[in-house]
Amino acid sequence: ATASPQKDAEAKQADAAKKKWIPAAEVVARLRELKQPIRLFAEGDDARIERLRHAELTRPDDEHGGGQKNWQSGRQKEEKDKAAQGDSSDEDDMSPEEKQAKRRGKLLKLHIAEEQAAQTGGKEGDPPNEVLLKCWLKRVLKEWEIDLQEIPQETRKEVKIKKEFATYEQTKAYLKPLYKQLKRKTLELDIVAKLEVIIRACRRREYTKAADAYILLAIGKAAWPIGVTMVGIHERSSREKLFAADNAHILNDETQRKFIQSVKRLMTYSQNKYP
Repeated sequence: ATASPQKDAEAKQADAAKKKWIPAAEVVARLRELKQPIRLFAEGDDARIERLRHAELTRPDDEHGGGQKNWQSGRQKEEKDKAAQGDSSDEDDMSPEEKQAKRRGKLLKLHIAEEQAAQTGGKEGDPPNEVLLKCWLKRVLKEWEIDLQEIPQETRKEVKIKKEFATYEQTKAYLKPLYKQLKRKTLELDIVAKLEVIIRACRRREYTKAADAYILLAIGKAAWPIGVTMVGIHERSSREKLFAADNAHILNDETQRKFIQSVKRLMTYSQNKYP
């Protein structure tokens, strides 16, 4: 009577082990796809499978192979899947001229919303203006999209034009987390304030000032600790400057690095379009 439950438990453990087990060749292929090392030092097969599962679960949603070259192919794949499923919107049935007219209508609305948002704030001590940030980013991104759509079809096959399309798609994806944080007001106030300085300078076409503010946001101006910072029980003079609020934010988080880099791309586009 006691042997049968024990056998059942052993059988369940064996089945569970079989479910967890993945062939070595498949593990290697999946790790290489994720750009992970195929074997760590003194790592067993079970530990490697667990590392593979963890890497797949924690993989960012916007990284499917990495690199700008995959953005164009990924977009084409999405369009093919959409067409295969029969999921077509009203915009798909429009002519290129009608689509461009619709984009220009959206751009006009963004211009109006941006001008209204720019009327408030901008002075020292004013609360951050998240609406202005969001309107400016969307407006410049829409202008970039319109300019790309006006490129002739025969020219789009060039490597330079393909790369620009891929950069636009990547920038658009990288800015989505920033939009969410601005909407929920979860972005650090220090970052919001520096982004507002950048955007207001770009609106006034003061690109040197905007570049200085971007460097302050990306690199920071905090003093670098050289030598011993703590000796005995007394602090060094001006030691608090080493840990001030002027530290860089671009390396704090991968998501922040991506959307701050995307803001720089929009600054460059705006400077080229409105010198």
